[in-house]
Amino acid sequence: MTSMQEETRPVGRCPVAHGFDAMGDDYYRDPAAHLAAVRDASPVFWYPHLNAWIVTRREDCLTVLSDWQTYSSAANSAADVPEKHRAVYPPDLVSKMIVGQDPPGHTETRSVAQRGFIKERMDRLQPEIEARAHRIIDRFENNGSANLLEEYSLELTTQTIMALLGLGYEHEAMLRQLRDDLFAVLSSAHEPLPEPARTEVWDRFVEANLKLRAIVEERRDSTADDIISVMASARARDGSYALPTPQIALHVSEFAAAGTDTTAQAMTNAVIFLSQNPQALQDALAEPELWPRVFEETVRRRPSSTFTSRRVTRDVELSGVRISAGDMVWVALASANTDPDHVDRPFEFDIHRPDPTDHLAFTAGRHTCLGNPRPGPGRHGTAGAVRAAAVAAPGRHGRAGLPAHGAAAGAPLAPGALGRRGCRAVPDADRAHPQPGGHRAHRGVRRCRRPEPEPSGRRGPAAVEGRGARRRACAERGR
Repeated sequence: MTSMQEETRPVGRCPVAHGFDAMGDDYYRDPAAHLAAVRDASPVFWYPHLNAWIVTRREDCLTVLSDWQTYSSAANSAADVPEKHRAVYPPDLVSKMIVGQDPPGHTETRSVAQRGFIKERMDRLQPEIEARAHRIIDRFENNGSANLLEEYSLELTTQTIMALLGLGYEHEAMLRQLRDDLFAVLSSAHEPLPEPARTEVWDRFVEANLKLRAIVEERRDSTADDIISVMASARARDGSYALPTPQIALHVSEFAAAGTDTTAQAMTNAVIFLSQNPQALQDALAEPELWPRVFEETVRRRPSSTFTSRRVTRDVELSGVRISAGDMVWVALASANTDPDHVDRPFEFDIHRPDPTDHLAFTAGRHTCLGNPRPGPGRHGTAGAVRAAAVAAPGRHGRAGLPAHGAAAGAPLAPGALGRRGCRAVPDADRAHPQPGGHRAHRGVRRCRRPEPEPSGRRGPAAVEGRGARRRACAERGR
């Protein structure tokens, strides 16, 4: 690490991984490969820019994820609510986010929220998702190019989550803004938002939540099966409503962010991987049942969230490293997914692996992603959307293609080729590793030009909606 990092490292926090830089180009190109370079020598190490321990081995990651009493999620949703909003948005409401709860509260909340993600309904949406995918592609096909993340993946996931929530197009602008504001609110727990951004974000966030509360109230007695109606009408054993209205609105805010961002990243990354692995594309085109495996292998190799975090509640030891109660632990999901002790040929993109779902991209244990149906048709909607984009990708089958802006038709998509606002968008066939699809792609560090670094997926010391180093880290912690 740099001398500055050495100077800021608290006394006694050893070991550190001197080659690890979550803001560097190597990490940006491939978080898993960058973590692998330090994993053998430092399977658990202190990273001062996050004030946290990084855990890289799959076995240690599973230890953390499976023991909520020792490794708590409660620190993942702390945020300082402005005084002007506390009457309608009390600070303890923020602590009820699903990503920041431990049992028993988490168990009760998740049991209600899970009812809105029933496999049958998600399966029914599959044809509509694919139809929407083709309509989106048709809209800009005549242009010959598009930003795949922004104009296709994020557009499609936004439309899909709106359908799942039962929200009409009149709420589309609100939902899109709410997605980014939710990340900024979470990030502010780790790096305060400067004014006037803090006031602007919180004003919009609270206003959107008040509108959602009104929608929840309208659906309290609904028999519809959209997520809001299902959660609003759910009853406890005593006949009362299972969750209060403000809390349901908060969870809808979570779904607006997680349900669009991470899936969009995975879809975009899949197209990049297929562009660099033409045989995998040919295999999937020849055998359509392989498309769900394309999705699984994509998120194994490059999960949309590089990390998830927990706070240690008692002194522990992982891989010989002593960690004190109160310390933060960041679980490197990307590293666990490419641990050679568990995965053969971990850095190859192989859609024929014996168990394609044997990865931690959706974490594990009580906080496994809500929108992650078990293997089967439930994942085909996303797989179908990937197929539609892959077929339309540069030079495929006579279609105009969807290269990133400035990409030549037929050229392999390169790291950063599909980045969001200000990220690199130039194809480079000589670069070996695929880049996340921009935006919050790998919950690590965002490598864009930085007049105003957005909440992106690239978090090292960065975070969710990173407008600064530590702020980018927040999304990772929230899983």
